[in-house]
Amino acid sequence: MGRLARTCQTASDVLERLCLFGAGALLVANLAAVMLGVFSRFFRPPVWTTDVAKITLVWMVMLAAAPALKRGEHMAITMLADRLPPGRRALVIWVRRAIFVFLLGLMAVLGFQYAAKMQALTIMTLGIKKTVPLLAVPVGMVLMLVEFGLGLCVPPPGAGAQKDPGGAP
Repeated sequence: MGRLARTCQTASDVLERLCLFGAGALLVANLAAVMLGVFSRFFRPPVWTTDVAKITLVWMVMLAAAPALKRGEHMAITMLADRLPPGRRALVIWVRRAIFVFLLGLMAVLGFQYAAKMQALTIMTLGIKKTVPLLAVPVGMVLMLVEFGLGLCVPPPGAGAQKDPGGAP
């Protein structure tokens, strides 16, 4: 493995650990908010627990999406590509990757634009701007783009095998 591949592998591993640590911390916060809301239901439940649970759930999923991409855990339908001869298979994989990058980029741009438009609105129960939960989607898309790009620089395990590097769907 070359120097660039090692650097990309290291960066990918660090990004994966950071995302999983953040997702794990949000899982703990989510569980705490849900449990507080459930157990205090018979008394006087805090009104903010539902909003905290929703926000932490969305952020948790979007942070975990990049590590899932790296590990190849996103759903992909490869039935067509697997039945094609190698030349056409490479073309289908290239087109699939291009569409994937385009859609992630589009969702990131549109997500940031929408979050910026919602800057004036506040979630009353938490006193935070509505931009905070809305940024989860574009941030998650950017993290997936970075992970995908890093994955393209790293040769797949068993480099002789016809594997789709980068874990692209």
